[in-house]
Formats: sequence, C-alpha cells, structure tokens
Amino acid sequence: MKAFTNEQQIYLSLMIVGVFFALLILVILFYRIFFRGKNLKNSTYKMLYRYSDLNDYLLLNNYRIHIDTNNVGDINHVLISNKFIVVINVFPISGVLTGSYMDEQLRLTDKKGTKLIANPLNYNRNLTKRVALFNDLDNSFIKGIVVVNSDSVIKINDIPEQYFICKRSELKKVLRIIDSIDVKPFKEDTVVDFINRLNKENISSK
Repeated sequence: MKAFTNEQQIYLSLMIVGVFFALLILVILFYRIFFRGKNLKNSTYKMLYRYSDLNDYLLLNNYRIHIDTNNVGDINHVLISNKFIVVINVFPISGVLTGSYMDEQLRLTDKKGTKLIANPLNYNRNLTKRVALFNDLDNSFIKGIVVVNSDSVIKINDIPEQYFICKRSELKKVLRIIDSIDVKPFKEDTVVDFINRLNKENISSK
C-alpha cells in the first residue's frame, strides 16, 4: 500500500478539520434556532406562572381549538383575572418587525437581510375571536398578546387596544396595563363557564 506524501497528509488533515468545523457551525446554528424558541417559551411560562400566582389569577396552558371548519390553532397560554381573559401566544422572532396590524405579512429584518413572515397578530386575533365566540363573551373582555424575543424591535402600526405585541422583557408591563383598565369584574360563574367551554373545545384532550 502506497504511503501518503507529506503534502497529501497535510491536505487530508486540513480537509478533516474543515469538515469538523462545518459540522460544528451547523450544530451551533441548530442549537441557537431551536433553543432560542424553547427558552423564550419557557421563560414566558415561568413569568406568567409567577405573575398569576402573585395576583391570584388563573393560568391555563397549551390548548388546541378549531379556528374554523378547516383550521386548527394552538393557544400557548390563557391568563384569567377577575376582569379579563388574555390569550397569549409566543413566537421566537428576532429582528426588526415592520408593517401594519392588518397586514397578512410583516417585514422581518435581521443580520441575514429582510424577509416576509406571516403576521403573528392575525393568528392571535383569530384565536382570540374564536375563544370569545364559543363562550358568548363580548370582545372587550378578551385581550390578545403576541410575545417575541427581547432583542426584537417592533414597528407595527394601527394595533387596536384589544391586542398587543411585545418583547418578552416587556410582557409584565403589558399585563399591568391591562390590569389597570377600569371595568366591572366578572361574575364567578362566568369564569367557571368559560373554563368548562374551553376544556370542551380543546382538541388535544380528545
């Protein structure tokens, strides 16, 4: 068997090192993409858990409901106070978000450039309206929040008072704004009926 020359050995070694570093970069990119979203969801849940416990609110998690006859949507969290029901969805988005509330797509600009993404506010709004509809609740009693990564910049116009999009670092501030709205509290049976209907509509429990 013919031995490798010194030049061939150096070339082979460089090739092996290059393949190793290419695989390492792919692993790091996968880790950042996957765990950034996972960490955002975990940190949001922990913050909501503490907030609900401190204020004696009820926190429900992980519901799947029919948006219409053809579409199913996932609700990450439902926070229930004595005045409001808040539908919260978490989206691991990082970058500058620009557009308008009713746009089908928003512009997301990051280090890789600019691309169009589905408007998460539309997704949250459709779920919020559906929750209100099958519980026969006035929309004014239900709020919707979209949570994105704290390193995002949000430049979205014409968002109505019922809906919010915020960075994870600003979520508690948004919840306090909702809490400060002066409305008549729910009756206890209204909350019980809501929970029963939501559990009934929950696809993941069937």
